[in-house]
Amino acid sequence: MQEGLSADVLLSLTQYSQGGDGGPMTRPQVILPGDDSPSAAFLDLRGSRHPCVTKTFFGDDFIPNDIAIGCPGNVEEGLDKGRAPCVLVTGPNMGGKSTLMRQCGLVVILAQLGCYVPAESLSFTPVDRIFTRLGASDRIMAGERTFFVELSETASILHHGTKHSLVLLDELGRGTASYDGTAIASAVVKELAERICCRTLFSTHYHSLVEDYTNNPAVQLGHMACMVENEGDEDPSQETITFLYKFITGACPKSYGFNAPRQPA
Repeated sequence: MQEGLSADVLLSLTQYSQGGDGGPMTRPQVILPGDDSPSAAFLDLRGSRHPCVTKTFFGDDFIPNDIAIGCPGNVEEGLDKGRAPCVLVTGPNMGGKSTLMRQCGLVVILAQLGCYVPAESLSFTPVDRIFTRLGASDRIMAGERTFFVELSETASILHHGTKHSLVLLDELGRGTASYDGTAIASAVVKELAERICCRTLFSTHYHSLVEDYTNNPAVQLGHMACMVENEGDEDPSQETITFLYKFITGACPKSYGFNAPRQPA
């Protein structure tokens, strides 16, 4: 029975590696820390796509994205893009932040299973664990509220994470007041980026948090791009947002929350 199950899994991975989602598929390059890699742990993902969304997507072409975490800078061009182990991800509501984070985690899982991945290229050092804190929900039967669940899961990440881990944190601190949430998020970013030094994608709407870490060498800033019409209008409700779903460097100036109710359900 076990041999049959293993064969089924291997055949499934082979079929996906050959067919994929119709876009480019690449063989991941796994680099052991300390061999050819100047950093302890890194992830360099180019032209990646979400392996599940692209299978069920009926709109325009899925927008591929690059994700570089802990990568060495390009000395020839004088760039340090991707060198920092922690990435603060900002952007408008419904702009693709959560999809980007899930996409990164799924691609790494496929790569470590020995499968080709939906991307133009992928090179990385092995990941010992993938930690996620995505979404917001309580555990009503256990008497645990949303904020408690957030903190308990985050505490587990900080306790068990190592420099070889991959951490995906989506809007930590949303379960409490903004002031308290910002303080908690800032402390967690500092711990992950400066003490644990693990590869981290940390999405947030706390723009004061972004300002605090703008000049921190252990943190890089990225955001989901968008085009804004009527941005200079005194009434922010008149702003019209066009999502580009492209992950680029730098911080998003604000979350454009007034645009969210206009989006179709």
